[in-house]
Amino acid sequence: MLQKMIRTESISIRNSDHVIFEPDSDRKKLLIVFAYIDQKLGTRSHSSFLRHVDCKKLFLNPGRNEWYQTGVPGIASSYTGLLAFLRDVKSGFADHEILCLGHSMGGFPALGIGVAIGADRILASAPEYVLNMPNSLSVRHLKQTRVECGDLTPVLSANAGSSISILVGRQNAFDMEAATRLGAFPHTDVIALETGHNTFPYLKEVGKLGVTLEAFVEGRDIRSIVADV
Repeated sequence: MLQKMIRTESISIRNSDHVIFEPDSDRKKLLIVFAYIDQKLGTRSHSSFLRHVDCKKLFLNPGRNEWYQTGVPGIASSYTGLLAFLRDVKSGFADHEILCLGHSMGGFPALGIGVAIGADRILASAPEYVLNMPNSLSVRHLKQTRVECGDLTPVLSANAGSSISILVGRQNAFDMEAATRLGAFPHTDVIALETGHNTFPYLKEVGKLGVTLEAFVEGRDIRSIVADV
């Protein structure tokens, strides 16, 4: 149970199809992984490429393509509630490095919640940071969803020290425009790849996803790894 590992009485939660916590590491690193669109419940996002990475891992899957606006079942019913939960998680692991990771839909909370809780490092792959923009993925899925937090500009503008890496595919015009704007925010590095929206699947195909995720967790340079792909 997750509550055994977090030193605060404000959290009480069990592992489920929506939440998987893997605490079996002695290292003071906690990686929070936000699932991407349409990922099956009960799965660990990118788990096969993170299995060899030594750190504690918290996998979150909302089960809905709603950009975390309705939270994650079992821990929060809203974006604000998820933010509050993860602030408590960070407090419970105050002596740990906190890392946030997300591809596509998962990139939105990785950025917004990651910066808001003061994560040490964030890796966001092909993210949106303003929802419901023309030609976006979110506008196709959020028609019936009340958007609680649809623009991360204030949060990202106030980023005091979270180191952000953005992976983006040059072949997707919408993603490139968003990434270009993201690059103007503090502590943000944008890395473009020769692909479209599927940056993580592309790195998987060329045999670079595992080493990229490991480098992120270890705080090593990502750009040098993907420079030739």
